[in-house]
Amino acid sequence: MNTSRRGTADAAIKVLTASVARRIDAVVEVLTDVAAGVPPAASDFDYFAAVTRELLMREATRSSLAGAGYAVEYADPVRAPAMVWWVRRGGSIAERTHSVDPESESFYDYAALRWFTAAKDTGAPTLSGPFIDTWGADDYTVTVSLPVSNDSTLLGVIAVDVDVRRFIESLTAEMAEISAPLALVNESDRVVVSTEPSLSTGLPIRPRAARDEPDLPSTRRYPVSGYGWSVVRFGR
Repeated sequence: MNTSRRGTADAAIKVLTASVARRIDAVVEVLTDVAAGVPPAASDFDYFAAVTRELLMREATRSSLAGAGYAVEYADPVRAPAMVWWVRRGGSIAERTHSVDPESESFYDYAALRWFTAAKDTGAPTLSGPFIDTWGADDYTVTVSLPVSNDSTLLGVIAVDVDVRRFIESLTAEMAEISAPLALVNESDRVVVSTEPSLSTGLPIRPRAARDEPDLPSTRRYPVSGYGWSVVRFGR
């Protein structure tokens, strides 16, 4: 790629990363507004059970979110594990039940999963995925999660599943206009969406043996805000 074409591609990729960041920011903003609305005297679980269902019913989220829910922080022995999760089923909203009883053979240990632990540990919005969500959407998903606190005490984590198929479709056209092979990857360098036919959603962009090596000279990385994702451009 000559210098002028490389410069044009660089500028276009920076526009792309800003576009991706805006989409994520919009989801985080919705979660932040919901998390800030819990009444002081209300049960946080009851409140979020209702409001996450309502969130999926909004016209503005119908084409972007596949699921939403809330999980209680139960490190404090006074609180027991509790979780509610809603998913889209055609034109309706249904509850996807999870066993949160540690003694159950089908125990869903949400407190050990990245979408919960990373939000809890960092105190910040977290992206998890893409992964096949067999417990929720039954498809590739990206979960955006946010810790919920009251007077510095963690109450739980609120989260939504992004509709990855629609997310990918919305980015594919933008990426196709850039004159360089690209991949949007997560913090583990797994593909969210790529213009390289050999790199489908969920695949790593490099062989397992090379995961810990620095980026190859033929690649360049463009961070997506502070979320840990990046756009990787591959050289020819």
